[in-house]
Amino acid sequence: MGIFGSQGPNPSCAIIKNNQLIAFAEEERFLRIKNADSKLPIKSIIYCLKKSKISIDQIKKIGFAWKCDSYKKKVLKKNLSLGNSISDYYNKAHNTKLSLGFDDILIKENLRFQLARENIYLKKKKIIFIEHHKCHAASAFYCSGFKNAGTVIIDGSGEETTTSFWICKNKIMKKVKEYKLPHTLGGFYSTFTEFLGFKSNSEEGKLMGLAPYGKFSKIIQRKISKIILVKKNGDFYINSTYRFSGKRSFNQLFTDKFIKLFGKPRLKNQKITQYYKNIAFNVQKKLEDVSINLVEKFLKKNKINNLCLAGGVMMNCKLNGKLAKIKNINNIFIQPASSDNGTSLGAAIICALNDGYQNFPKLEHTYYGPSYSNKQILSCIKEAKLKYIYLKDPSKFLSYEIKKGKIIGWFNGPAEFGARSLGARSILANPMLPRMKQKINLEVKHRENWRPFCPSIIEEDFNKYFDTKFDSSFMILAQQIYKKFYKTFPAVIHVDGSVRPQVVKKKYNKNYYKLLKEFKKITGHGVLLNTSFNIQGEPIVNTPYDAIRCFNGTGIDILALGNYILKK
Repeated sequence: MGIFGSQGPNPSCAIIKNNQLIAFAEEERFLRIKNADSKLPIKSIIYCLKKSKISIDQIKKIGFAWKCDSYKKKVLKKNLSLGNSISDYYNKAHNTKLSLGFDDILIKENLRFQLARENIYLKKKKIIFIEHHKCHAASAFYCSGFKNAGTVIIDGSGEETTTSFWICKNKIMKKVKEYKLPHTLGGFYSTFTEFLGFKSNSEEGKLMGLAPYGKFSKIIQRKISKIILVKKNGDFYINSTYRFSGKRSFNQLFTDKFIKLFGKPRLKNQKITQYYKNIAFNVQKKLEDVSINLVEKFLKKNKINNLCLAGGVMMNCKLNGKLAKIKNINNIFIQPASSDNGTSLGAAIICALNDGYQNFPKLEHTYYGPSYSNKQILSCIKEAKLKYIYLKDPSKFLSYEIKKGKIIGWFNGPAEFGARSLGARSILANPMLPRMKQKINLEVKHRENWRPFCPSIIEEDFNKYFDTKFDSSFMILAQQIYKKFYKTFPAVIHVDGSVRPQVVKKKYNKNYYKLLKEFKKITGHGVLLNTSFNIQGEPIVNTPYDAIRCFNGTGIDILALGNYILKK
């Protein structure tokens, strides 16, 4: 078993049995709190044990994806040596975290006590603490299906490490280079996320989505280069006097010196002017330039042609699209749970490796979460006192409704893990209707109307729309669609022509594939707009109750719960 939690967002649990992933769950889905910040994955553990049909006594080791001792010694007690001095606020913030979630003894005790409430009695000696970036790397390489690869991890930080490079050969991972705090690309990006009026460690995707509306600026690039300095060999450094070291009157993530350089930060509900759009563009470009330079040099130096990626920064699908274009890359695998939720999977893999297992199959899908029978679904519908119809095969009916412009809530089979809905807990619509993007953003998701959506495409038609050799099953790799389709799918193509597609394979999601095939019969295109089944600020729905609540509180027209159809 692997777990992560208490350090920050995205606590989760994964169980591997006989070198096979059999259960994976994220705590936010059960608690109904976005990211479930600083929580232990108690409900995730309970679900995974139940799904696996095993008891806690049968678990040999529990890998916790954070090396607490290392963090205490190398980060907290040394105060990071940030520039000239470290602010009192930063010290206090981390001392608080130390007492709450970075102490291995407290973590063991809290896990034991909280599980005991659920009649689960954990032996503390089973818990081992594993290096955070090593867990990220394992979640990427061992799930890739590659025999050999270069694995790159970029995030805010794991203990003191912020970026790491691993050579993976013959099933062995070896770390060959790393960057440490305060030199963090994830932290750099989060600082500007906060400056633009979004929430750091949660809404970095908004900065990415806003970037194409901006323009390149030499002036802004020069200012950014005062914060992130890049040497000729590609090494980067962060000037922490703009982030943590110094007086801060506006925000914990940037100093007054930063404000003097860029001006006052945008407030949450303030209009997004062209200046802020231009900052987003140039920050995204700097992240891409630095990351591409680092990865190119790493692959070339070590003569590597397969690339694996993980870490929170790798949730940036636009960056991933640029990395995929690096010359001489034969294959690329991006962990769909690249954020800290994926480290529980990596920790479980490392525990399995320590127990003698070696051959892990390629991760082909993400459907390892809770599922509900038609009987369970019907019970929920009746409890809500809602009218319904039963259809043995809803795909034909739904495809016609989608064509007419109806917005569908789709709840089918085991829930997917990760930040992207992949046809199990999805909101679906017609991508060919010009106003559909604005309609879903305003009436359903309750979010900014410029935010883009993604398409799901049946596997046999993927190369009809994209010229690429790389698989795109997890909606985490931005690609350029052929220009001739720009006007065909206005609701899923971003302003810069980029698309974040999901290839739907019949083998792994039969019902969703069938719906796409039916839609193709009546429209000529096996393509649907697919976005996560939730509203802004909430986790993706997990149960039929969650789905009914979201359906009743939004502009969704039809709810498909398994074989049951609810209409407004």
